[in-house]
Amino acid sequence: MAMWWEEKPTVVLMRQVDLDPPTVEVLAEPKPGQRKLFGQRMRAVLNADLSLRPFYKKARGDRRLAAVVKDLEGLKPFRPPDLFQMMVIAITEQQISMAAAARIRERIVTSFGSRAGDLMVFPRPEDLASRTTEELRSCGLSGRKAEYLIELSNKLVQGELDPVSWEKMPDEALVQHLKSHRGIGEWTAEYILVRGMGRLDVVPASDLGVRKAVGLYFGGGGNPPPQEVRDILRPWSPWRGLLAFYLLAHHRRSQMGLDQAK
Repeated sequence: MAMWWEEKPTVVLMRQVDLDPPTVEVLAEPKPGQRKLFGQRMRAVLNADLSLRPFYKKARGDRRLAAVVKDLEGLKPFRPPDLFQMMVIAITEQQISMAAAARIRERIVTSFGSRAGDLMVFPRPEDLASRTTEELRSCGLSGRKAEYLIELSNKLVQGELDPVSWEKMPDEALVQHLKSHRGIGEWTAEYILVRGMGRLDVVPASDLGVRKAVGLYFGGGGNPPPQEVRDILRPWSPWRGLLAFYLLAHHRRSQMGLDQAK
């Protein structure tokens, strides 16, 4: 993958070199100067410090989930390398398919990103803040979403949005804080927390995919409404978001193959 580190476009190679104990080797070019901080960032991206054992222990005692965790043993959700990228992911995926959103992001990266070797690095807030709505619309965004991204980019550049301060905020308080900014509703805020920040007790319950998966495994089929999804998953705290991730991944794997489960 490629990311910004120390104001430089950086290529990062990660590969698992051992299974017992699980060991991942991380190589970066150019070599990071702040190696300890870089290591911490990579551990966050990989959710390396997440212990799956207590979640598995409970899941294996549930007849509906024993096969799910067995099939996906060791699977952890990866996080984007920075929260701005996560915000762009969430906004582009609002009310359209993930595949369509991915094509839009690919155009955004090609148009406004920077090169790192053979890869392109996702643009920074300052790379989008000065763009026009028309420039972003040329990537396939709606006019409204283009406005959202430009506005949020400017707030990040000016310090009005401060992701560092989010780390200490409780989940619900942070969801409400994010919702106070144009372009971020409840689904978007919850998505940012669970996927972008590793807050794995948060569930974007209005997500159609989550509703389908919860209905399939817990509700006898159908798409339960968001409040019912929250009620069904409440006993699984503090792993509600992790459980939803596993249900989605298992369903996609069973329907479309392993690649779609990632």
